[in-house]
This record gives sequence, C-alpha cells and structure tokens, in this order.
Amino acid sequence: MERYQFSPDTLSYQLVVTTRKQKLIRFFSLLGLTFLLGTAILLLRDSRMNSPRVDRLVAEQQQMTHELGQMNRDIRHYEQVLQDVAFHDDRIFRVYFEVEAFPETQRFAGVGGSRRYDYLQDRKHGELLASVFRGIDQIERKIVVQSSSFDEVIEMAANKEARLAARPAIQPISMKDLVHFGSAFGMRYHPILKIMRPHNGIDLTAPRGTSIFATADGTVLQAGYRPGGFGNKVLLDHGYGYRTLYGHCDEVLVKPGQEVKRGELIARVGNTGLSKSHHLHYEVHVNGRPVDPIDYYTSDLSAAEYETMIEMLADADPNFDIN
Repeated sequence: MERYQFSPDTLSYQLVVTTRKQKLIRFFSLLGLTFLLGTAILLLRDSRMNSPRVDRLVAEQQQMTHELGQMNRDIRHYEQVLQDVAFHDDRIFRVYFEVEAFPETQRFAGVGGSRRYDYLQDRKHGELLASVFRGIDQIERKIVVQSSSFDEVIEMAANKEARLAARPAIQPISMKDLVHFGSAFGMRYHPILKIMRPHNGIDLTAPRGTSIFATADGTVLQAGYRPGGFGNKVLLDHGYGYRTLYGHCDEVLVKPGQEVKRGELIARVGNTGLSKSHHLHYEVHVNGRPVDPIDYYTSDLSAAEYETMIEMLADADPNFDIN
C-alpha cells in the first residue's frame, strides 16, 4: 500500500518511498519488542502462578524441612532417655556395687570440632542440617560410652558372689559379748590433743580375750604390733576396694599373707597401744576412704539386736579412745 506525505515546500502530497534497510530495521524492532513483551508475560505468569513441577518441589522441600525438625525433636528425646539411663547407671547400679560413678569427663566428652559442619552453612536449611548431624554424633558417642559403662556393670554382676563375699557384712565382735560403744564414727573432740579431729572407726568395748572375727573374706596385710597407736592390729584386704582394720588387740591369731574367711577368728580384744581400756577399734575403708562401719554390719543383726545397738550408740562415750 502506497503512502503519501504532505510537503510544506511544494504544498503538495508526495509519495513516501521506504528503503529495504528501513523495512528490515522496522521488522527487527517489532520482533524484539514482541520478544520482550512475551518474556515479560512469562515471568509475570511464573511469579503469579507456579507450574506443577515447581509446586511439587516446594511441597517436597517443606516435607523435608518438617522431617528434619522431627528428627531434631527425636534426637532431643533420645538424649533425655540416655541421660536417664546414665542416672540409673551411676545412682543405682554402681551404688549397689559400691563403685565410683562413671567419670563425667568420659561420659560427656565432646564430639569432633566446633567447625565440623561449617560447610553446611551455605546450604538451604544448613543450620537445621548441622543441628541434626551434631545431635546424631552426640547420641552415637553417648551410646558407646554407656555401653562401656554397662560392660563394667555386667562384669561386676558376674562376679557378684565374690564381691559380696568381699564386702564387710558382720560384726567383728558378737553382740552378746559387746558391753557398750565407745567413740562412734565421725568428728569428735580429742581427749588428749584437745582439738576436733576425725575418728575413722568405731570403738567396741568387750572383756579382754573376747573373740574378734574377720567381717569378710580377705588376705592378711598386717598382723601384730605396729607403731601409730593401734598396738597389736590386723589389717585385711578383701579386694574390690574393701579393707578392714582391727586395733588394740591383746592377741593376734593370723599372719601376713594368710587367707581368711568371713567369721573366722583372727584376734582377741585387748588394751594395747594408745587405749584406755579393753576394746576393739574397728575401721572399714572403701576405695581408700574410711566409711562408717555401722553401715556394714547391721544386716547381721536381728530387729531386737538392732534396737539394742541403737540404744548403745546413743550412750556412746566420744572420749573413750584416743585413736
């Protein structure tokens, strides 16, 4: 179709001639504009309306995030379960066998380095992923540690009879021969030094020559006179951390290295060493620490004997013995 253009110079209409170059420029300009407009429409559609594939990917991502969060909650639950198991291990099983609690430095040891999962930080939900991985590592470590602890407990249970035989469990002097208690276990005012100091055993008053019995199976470490105030004494090693001491004996009936059984006669009550009258100074040590011997032979008493012992303890003389 021909086009005319009015010319002010000639005051007439003149035919407009379009060159091939101008036609090409117009064509490509229109084509470019069409492309830009189409692209803008597609972008606008994608931003307003997701495709089925995008919807599926979004749903999968949301499900994964939910599952990771659930894993984190499960990990915290399992950590609490392991913490409860560790509590029972330390406060029940190990108390029953009278052994030290599992070292906290081993039970709560860390896992890996603090920057072990830094490479996840640049990923989507990287912190959540790192939290899950750290939790799994901690649980794995605690399971290994708890398994090691239970191996020890199982071994102790397997040796229960030998351990029970090694535990001081009877009176060193028969109740019928006991006159009264002297100093009890614990702090007391020293009658010679005039100061407060610990008394690591109990004093049992009985006539001279009264039988003294081993309170558990063991081996004689010391027997006879020893310096230090106990005079003639017997020291027994029962194994499993138990030791017992019998001081101020009149006569010692065993020798170092000799094996003895619970209830076996080992000495007789005397007044040797730093002592005021005939009595037995009796100590129980567990893992190198003195403990109250009363806790280790009350099971040998009947209910009536236990009541009698309590009454005698109430009348105990804290200044009876100077050791």
